Amino acid sequence: MNDWQTQVRLLWWSQLIAVAAMEMSEPFWPLFLRQLQGVESDSLALWSALIYGAPLLVAGFAAPVWGRLGDRFGHKPMVLRSMLGLMLTQALLYFSSSLWEVLLYRLLQGALAGIITAALCFATAIAPQEKRASVVGRLTAATAAGAIIGPVVGGALVQWLDYRAIFLGGAAICLLLTLLLARRLQHDGGRNRAKPEITSGSATLSTTLQDGPPMLALLLLVILLLQSAKAMPSSFFALFAEQQLGSTPLLTGLLFSAAGFGMMLSASGWGQLFDRLAPATGLALLSTIALAAAACYLAHLYSGWLSLLAVRFAWGICLGAMLPMVQATLIRLSDNGCNGRLIGAAQSCIRFGNLAGVGGGALLMSQWSYSGGFHGATLAYLLAAAVLFLAWLRLTQVDASPATAGASHAQSRSGSW
Repeated sequence: MNDWQTQVRLLWWSQLIAVAAMEMSEPFWPLFLRQLQGVESDSLALWSALIYGAPLLVAGFAAPVWGRLGDRFGHKPMVLRSMLGLMLTQALLYFSSSLWEVLLYRLLQGALAGIITAALCFATAIAPQEKRASVVGRLTAATAAGAIIGPVVGGALVQWLDYRAIFLGGAAICLLLTLLLARRLQHDGGRNRAKPEITSGSATLSTTLQDGPPMLALLLLVILLLQSAKAMPSSFFALFAEQQLGSTPLLTGLLFSAAGFGMMLSASGWGQLFDRLAPATGLALLSTIALAAAACYLAHLYSGWLSLLAVRFAWGICLGAMLPMVQATLIRLSDNGCNGRLIGAAQSCIRFGNLAGVGGGALLMSQWSYSGGFHGATLAYLLAAAVLFLAWLRLTQVDASPATAGASHAQSRSGSW
């Protein structure tokens, strides 16, 4: 096995375990906060939303900064920093006794952590250009698997011990992962690392920025729309399942996890497929997949619980392609050496899209019931499909231009491809 593949495998397992450790607490924030000092029942929902959204907001501003530092000094220090940040904040949460302390530590987590961004930057920096979509898909599958495993383990810890055991366990896991990665992960060299070769047959991102709608702006807008659509039902899905389908908590959990299973099983396969496709062809396929995701959201309103299980799984398969492969396309079209900056910008859009989706979904549901929330998310997917189609047109025009064709021919003759 090539050395870069060994490193990616190490990152895959580390990311899966770290995400699982963080997701152990996600379903239980309202229950944990209820035990703290000075918590009133009528303000619990507000505090839960603040605690959930605080790290997302800060991480949205911090991710590009860490990405730029990784491009300059290497991404291994960023991976270790993110693990240490998770370890520190989980340990502090274990000792927290008030709502304000929890909020402060969650803000600190958003500023210091970010293992998904750091691992993605490292992996795409060391992987060959023609394998980067596969790498993004594999790491996405690791994230999805961790998100499925974490709540189950967290529930067991809560049932057998207490809520604080989640934070103590998470801190211990992140400490062990930090020590492992410090010893086994190689330094990628920052700006001094060797630049992987570029595959032929596509324009670079810098070329597409010369005129017309900037490709960078289009792809980042797609990421924002896709994450907003994904997050919109999260604020009311459990209520929808309970009130419209008569679901028990166990059935609701199964419905919620079905999308994660679809994403976990499909992400690696999507990555392998997109590595074989030209970027323009990939954008056209992504536009079609966004339309399929919109259809899945509409199907929520007309499904029983069994058919909805299949719909959620199909939606998860779409999720395995959309955000990961848009990011992979962004990386593929970029100049080598700026992966961290671009991935940081993409992760910022994901965080802000998540916040916008949760807030927008709650607002639409309050005004037009569940149908309003699902129709709003469907519209976001349709807009994302339209922007992807525009990006496809933009890229095909650039690839067909005489200047791009001449540059490709010259580079092919020189052997740099």
